[in-house]
Amino acid sequence: MFRSFVSFLSLIAIVSFASCGGGTKALLRPPATQTYQLSVTPPASGTGSVTSTPPGIDCPTTCSAAFPQSTQVKLSAAPANNYFFDGWTGACSGTALCTVSMTGTEKVSATFDPGEVLTVSITGTGAGTVTSTPSGISCPTICSFTFPPNTPVTLSETPGSNDAFSSWAGACTGGANCSVTLDASMSITANFSSENGSGGGSQFATFVYIASNKSASNNEIAAYQSHSNGQLTPVAGSPFAVNAAYMTASGKYLFTTDGTNIYTYAVASDGGIAQTSSIDANQSNPNHCGSPISLFTDRTGSTLYDLDYVSDCANNQYGSFSIDSSTGALTFIALSGAASPVFNKPLSFLGNDMYGYSASCWHYIQEIYGFQRNSDGSLTLVSDLGSAPAMPTPPPGDTYCPWLAAADTGNHVAITLSAMNVSSFQADGPTQIAVYTADGAGNLSPNSTAADMPEVVVGNVSDMQMSPAGNYLAVAGTGLQVFNFNGANPVTQLTGLLTNTPIDQIAWDHSNHLYAISHSAGQLFVFTVTSDGATQAPGSPYNVTVPVNIAIGPSQ
Repeated sequence: MFRSFVSFLSLIAIVSFASCGGGTKALLRPPATQTYQLSVTPPASGTGSVTSTPPGIDCPTTCSAAFPQSTQVKLSAAPANNYFFDGWTGACSGTALCTVSMTGTEKVSATFDPGEVLTVSITGTGAGTVTSTPSGISCPTICSFTFPPNTPVTLSETPGSNDAFSSWAGACTGGANCSVTLDASMSITANFSSENGSGGGSQFATFVYIASNKSASNNEIAAYQSHSNGQLTPVAGSPFAVNAAYMTASGKYLFTTDGTNIYTYAVASDGGIAQTSSIDANQSNPNHCGSPISLFTDRTGSTLYDLDYVSDCANNQYGSFSIDSSTGALTFIALSGAASPVFNKPLSFLGNDMYGYSASCWHYIQEIYGFQRNSDGSLTLVSDLGSAPAMPTPPPGDTYCPWLAAADTGNHVAITLSAMNVSSFQADGPTQIAVYTADGAGNLSPNSTAADMPEVVVGNVSDMQMSPAGNYLAVAGTGLQVFNFNGANPVTQLTGLLTNTPIDQIAWDHSNHLYAISHSAGQLFVFTVTSDGATQAPGSPYNVTVPVNIAIGPSQ
């Protein structure tokens, strides 16, 4: 009876359902959520990036995404190195965090501006320091810094013991406080004078060290005090019996290598040297191969680098060593991951100390390569070896062979280019100097054309060095020549041939004295360089037996 009653109710339900629409109906879906497109105008390459919360925008890679209606999308702007966020336009304005309510299609743009570089140099017969407000400059340790455009900067000078501040030059003049608004990159010089009673003409500001290989068993370092006029006098106890094939100086230490070990020498107040420690660079190498050559440091002098010849037992790498500031002792950090025979010269670091560059035409393979300096001082290759670097357009039938690189205190690099005939591989004209600019990721792009690159008169270039302030560029070969370095603008000639003696290596001090050694002539030249040209210092050239390497260190 109960089962019949249930069947009766089921029949009634079926009849009722059929009478309300004539058949079975599909279940209704909820309405689709409305979405709207948010687009970000891609920033100029290398200037910065924009990301969103919730995820979706990661511009310049992904610059457009759809978000559900009424979503509150927060956009964050991250400037690249040496760039600064200038503000939003479109759906947002100002410089604060950008929040977009997605009630329709929206567009936003972020503007990033390049900073302005303030470069400070210290000169004169005395010593001192220069610091900035806001912070950034702490010279002579950090003498170049990039600030946001139109930043008001005040420089403060502190003379050393027994020294006095004399005057400012460049973007500031006179002896009053130096305050500038950085509406463009600027250079400022602080002049300190000695008040120790010895007279400005005789007070020395630099120590000059020359390694000499007189014979297989008689190697030495000749040390000199360089006076404010560039004249040299021997340091007491010089020459020192040291087997040094390569050298570099950093602060109160001189570093040398004999091709196996790297030695640390403490520099005394009169320029004398005494060994304090050494490290077996070959044993520090995990491959137990290689020979340390071409020692150099970063701009701060906190890391020592060597060009490690056949470091992986076949190719060259760069080794890095931390420097103990209190003892000068070295600690091995790492070898650069990349190894190649094209690595055959020291790196030259940008003013930000983040990227270092060199160039090579090994076996006629064009290479302009750069390394990023990591937080621990180690190096990581950022260039694509084997890919032809960007070059100015060469004359018809020619190609350019790059050879040397020298960076200024900003983000510009001078590179020597020699035109080579593509059929004969012979030189087709004098070497020229090109200018490259580095972006925030270390990528170089040429600013020069074949027409605006100056020609050098020294023949095959053996060395090229930038002055500490980044305004002069010296080139050596069969002779010596100096150019004005003008940042991103073309290099211009300052002098003709200063000597026709073959020059092997050159170096600058912070007083714009230029030092040059000639192995074949056994001579050391000294020139004082100003905006008017170059004059040879009293006593120059000096006779030095078989000079092979030069290092410059500030007086203590």
